[in-house]
Amino acid sequence: MRKLLYFLITFVGIFLIYMHFDKQKVNYMSIGDGLILGKNPYNMVSYGYNDFVKDYLNKNDRLSFFNVSFYNNKISGLLDDIKNNRTIWDNDKEYFIKKFLRESDMLVISVGMEELFENYDKYNMDSNYVYFNKMYHDIEELIHEIVKYAKGKIIFLGYYNPTSYYDSEVDEFFCYVDIKLNRLMMNNDISYIDLYEKVKGKNYQDGINTPFLNAAGYRKISESIEFYLE
Repeated sequence: MRKLLYFLITFVGIFLIYMHFDKQKVNYMSIGDGLILGKNPYNMVSYGYNDFVKDYLNKNDRLSFFNVSFYNNKISGLLDDIKNNRTIWDNDKEYFIKKFLRESDMLVISVGMEELFENYDKYNMDSNYVYFNKMYHDIEELIHEIVKYAKGKIIFLGYYNPTSYYDSEVDEFFCYVDIKLNRLMMNNDISYIDLYEKVKGKNYQDGINTPFLNAAGYRKISESIEFYLE
């Protein structure tokens, strides 16, 4: 009888601990270019991947705070924002980027897609390699700065073809991009989400020759992020 009682008490204790951590609240932050808002912030904002993630966290009663206010469409610009501890005002309250990075349980980084789009030449892969390698140097600096402050889960979103043109050279280029970025993220204990194959050949883009996706495309991204929240 005592053994049975001990077993029941232990089981209930483990179950309560599990329920506590299973329902742990999440401080969610996403930084980067227009994709963090779903679309170019100067146009009408569509339902982006962060909106889907927010819905997921709210549905499961796990959202503590949600911040997508630190927008910058340049990698070097976002790096400067962090180094200078950029401040934003909301409802007469002052918010510092370094503080939010420190307090984040999950940080999603989406930066460089707009920049790549602006300089991408679908007929000249050589120039794309040159420009991406320039971007990569900035990304390295950015990641090294971010990990000084963000100690929770960090996810970096990869890139996809911003055009409707595909051939073997396009595949090779984005394979090169994914390999370099994945290696960099692994070395910094950051999860990397490969978006090229997720978007390729699907009707997920917002239009021809645009760096933005439609709602179905952003839903695919959110599913990958939600995987790390389960």
